[in-house]
Amino acid sequence: MDAHTNAHTNAHQNARRRLERDLRRWLRGHFSVISLDEAFRLGATMDVVRYKLDSAEWERMHRGVYRDTAAPRAPEQNLRGAWLALRGAAVASHASAAWLWQLTPAPPDSPELSIQTSTGRRLRGVTIHHFADLDWAAAVSRMGILVTNPLRTIVDLAGSPALTSAQLTDAVDVALAKRLVTIPGLMAELDRLSRRGRPGVGRLRWHLHDRGFIGAPAPSVLESRLGRIIVATRLPLPRVELKVTVGQEGDYRLDVAWPEIKLAVEVDGYIFHSSVEHKQRDDTRRNRLQQAGWTVLVYNWREASNEPARLVREITTTYNNLCAA
Repeated sequence: MDAHTNAHTNAHQNARRRLERDLRRWLRGHFSVISLDEAFRLGATMDVVRYKLDSAEWERMHRGVYRDTAAPRAPEQNLRGAWLALRGAAVASHASAAWLWQLTPAPPDSPELSIQTSTGRRLRGVTIHHFADLDWAAAVSRMGILVTNPLRTIVDLAGSPALTSAQLTDAVDVALAKRLVTIPGLMAELDRLSRRGRPGVGRLRWHLHDRGFIGAPAPSVLESRLGRIIVATRLPLPRVELKVTVGQEGDYRLDVAWPEIKLAVEVDGYIFHSSVEHKQRDDTRRNRLQQAGWTVLVYNWREASNEPARLVREITTTYNNLCAA
């Protein structure tokens, strides 16, 4: 074998080693799934792909999409494989998007993706949704997969018949806690997507209203309702917007209070606060008041609006018990 042949052979072997290294690196960074186009861009030929399949190093997931058989199976592979099979014309959506955004603890049984127009394309083991109003500009790349943004994800998720109310509550709470969405942002998305028969819009709007995130009366109206409840107790009139000093923490304002027995009643505008920080500040404030000997009764605006008789009973009972103590 002459020097020219040796050089050619060495160059071929080096090129093959570089290709193998690049393919392994790509697979490690993409859930061990690769498309034919991606393999070609890395320098592979059809002969290389056939060899991988014949030697069982790779296995076919969908047409033109392959999985590295050396890697353990994972749900991310199924989702990325389906996304690649649709050749970039889809976004991960619904339960798959919720899982990618970590709004739900587990992936769906089958990947869910959305495409803009109905092409009749079907993939084995994959749920494909068709939406003419799919907003490509709002899609986000997450874990290397194009996915609907958190606002759209929650609306789509709410449209799933299999999703329970408790699961929707958890998803909304997680999205708010992670600052992925805000209540005004959700309302704007509902208004944008609202149309007759749109899955998820009606259910999510009702869910937010039922939990008190939307529909709360103005502060002045809420104060009037609390005032009527206090009058109905027939207790001595309390102080309104009382400022109390708690140690070194400064002054706290109480909606209504009977300072002589250290009883306060407060009504929140939301059933749950729309930010972790807000809730944390309120919890700390109320804990410090209780440490200072105050009893604090806290109600949400829906309780004040829909259950005034119960609030009258509880406030009266607490007042009488503190007076008797």
